[in-house]
Amino acid sequence: MEKRKPGLREILTSAVLIGVIGLFFVLNIVIPAPAILLSERRIPAKFPDLTLDAVVSGTFMSKFEDYAADRFVWRDAFRAMRAFQVFELYRQTDKSGLYRSSAVGIGEFRRVDARAFRQTSGRIKTAAESLSGLDMHIYYSIVPDKSVYAERYLPGFDLSVVEPILLDVLSDYEYISVAEKLAGGNFYKTDLHWDQVSISEIANHILSAMGADPFSGVYPIISAGEFRGVYAGQLALPIAADNLSYIDIHGLSVNYLNEKTLAFEPGPAYDTGRFEGVDPYDIFLRGPQPLITIENDRAPERELYLFRDSFGSSLAPLLTDSYSKITVIDLRYINLALLGMFIEFKPGSDVLFIYSSQIFNNPSVLQTQ
Repeated sequence: MEKRKPGLREILTSAVLIGVIGLFFVLNIVIPAPAILLSERRIPAKFPDLTLDAVVSGTFMSKFEDYAADRFVWRDAFRAMRAFQVFELYRQTDKSGLYRSSAVGIGEFRRVDARAFRQTSGRIKTAAESLSGLDMHIYYSIVPDKSVYAERYLPGFDLSVVEPILLDVLSDYEYISVAEKLAGGNFYKTDLHWDQVSISEIANHILSAMGADPFSGVYPIISAGEFRGVYAGQLALPIAADNLSYIDIHGLSVNYLNEKTLAFEPGPAYDTGRFEGVDPYDIFLRGPQPLITIENDRAPERELYLFRDSFGSSLAPLLTDSYSKITVIDLRYINLALLGMFIEFKPGSDVLFIYSSQIFNNPSVLQTQ
């Protein structure tokens, strides 16, 4: 039987397909990959090590796919097209672990790992026990995931699961629940964090539980500008920006531990220059920092040691009306065993451990071992 020769249509179709593939191949070679994926706030995957074990096990190809996807030209445009398909054409409610909610905006499904929560609670207990003998007043709290406040049920974070774990492991210390004081409007629509200008009531609730004076709130609110949080870049759809504002509490003396010189150096409570950086939320206490001291000579003679994550960056300034000195400690960036080199704990002071659900779900980040 004589084979049919391909017609003009088939030839043209094949030529166009080969041309398109060739064009993208050339563009991906000619156009350099970005040093950072700004919309996703991460560094692109690196070319994997080419070893026999990696090839045989299949890890090379798996990592190569990530590498190729991260450096693909017009990556954000294709991601936006895909997201539009999922949400607008197929009318799905989530994509790649991200959801949209009219009450809380964009969020990420984060399932509770009960074992992780117990381990994190154990690490907090270890830190608290290191202060034994100093007659400290020790409190702890958790910032629940904003999905709790969505207008519909979202599987993942569940306070009824995690609170009994905290109360069991940390039974020797006082629990300050903030869940009932929070609402969807306290969080940014495009980010996981809470909005500082909307959490004065939360700060006062915490201060009241610790027997401290309330936050006065008689400070101007300054708008740094519009920003799109981490979830906006991950979702890859056009979305209205949040406004990042802060309460301008002036007259504070803030000092940051320089990790190179190991000395404390002065700096602003709100570093507005960081608003134009990768994460605008770093405007609050310069983002990730191991140790910070905040002093307010107008406040009562009282000290607080605040063990925190990024949520504490915007909370800490709201506590300064009540304490003459607040030492802000981030155990993700400094080991518990090293604190004595930089801090002389004052007996009888208050201690607050406050972490988001994301940290409780990831115990390894807290350096208490």
